Amino acid sequence: MWNIRNRKSKNTPIPLFDEGFLRRLERMNFRTAPYLRGGMAGERRSRNLRPALDFSDHRPYTPGDDLRHVDWNAYSRHEELFVKLGEATQSVNVHILLDSSPSMAWSPNQKVTELDRNFSNVQSRKWDSARQLAGALSYMGLSGGERLEITPFAQTLADSFGPTQGKRQAIPMLKYLASEVAISTAKAGTQSGLVHSLANYARRHPHGGLLVLISDLLDTAATDTTEEWEELAEALSYFPVPRWQVLVLHLLSEQEYRPTFDGDYDFRDMETGESLPFHLNQSTLTQYRLRVKTWCTQLQSASAKRAATYARVLAESPLEQSILPYLRQRGAVQ
Repeated sequence: MWNIRNRKSKNTPIPLFDEGFLRRLERMNFRTAPYLRGGMAGERRSRNLRPALDFSDHRPYTPGDDLRHVDWNAYSRHEELFVKLGEATQSVNVHILLDSSPSMAWSPNQKVTELDRNFSNVQSRKWDSARQLAGALSYMGLSGGERLEITPFAQTLADSFGPTQGKRQAIPMLKYLASEVAISTAKAGTQSGLVHSLANYARRHPHGGLLVLISDLLDTAATDTTEEWEELAEALSYFPVPRWQVLVLHLLSEQEYRPTFDGDYDFRDMETGESLPFHLNQSTLTQYRLRVKTWCTQLQSASAKRAATYARVLAESPLEQSILPYLRQRGAVQ
């Protein structure tokens, strides 16, 4: 999957990250909100002034302050103790939630019988793109000194990679995405996996951080009482500002967004297993495309109402030439 010598896998069709691309990633970082809190060890400037050796301002000394931060020059002039304040560096907690539900394995060129046999061996451009995108963003975070955690989810949360920090963790992270993350074989239940998983994740991480959600959002299906976008709005409600900053990466295949099928087909819902016959013609496809565009617009509105950034990404788009510039345009990276 990645540029790891002598460890190529037949079951990982993801393109390599060459060294040049990784070096270019190191010049990028997440554009986080100034209110976002993080740890005190890192490379990102904090919004809050704290006792520090790098001078920016003063405040009166209080018992218990570190004497290293006392401005002795000011004391010699005014005979009063002042503590030097500065913008202490901090690391941001980056949480990447990777959708591993069955629909992420869908491919327009893959037979249903092949998908049924073994999800772990599936070759799906959408799933490949999801792992590649997660890898690029994770490498960006690790090289920037952020604290990283990657968690796949379907109906429930899977085992996480991390939390970890430091560029030396890049190779274990890439190996994890290449060989240890697999599509879930669990069928969708009565409760949305998205809402259930995100609610549990928020409870496990009360301190917050930057949340990157990579998902096709296909289990936000409408019911008799809810609209599709309401599932996403409910899920994001567990990640309020200023504790959290959320980036929603809505990953779809080109054939899911703008299908070109024609004729009679039996379509199966990969989340529920339900199958229905359809006759596809230009009129049907036009209605479908309009419905998908409306759905994406509703998801974007639902994200905005929860102060989250929404970005729709096509799996077939080149990562470096298309997806990363688009994320920079959306204000997600810089």
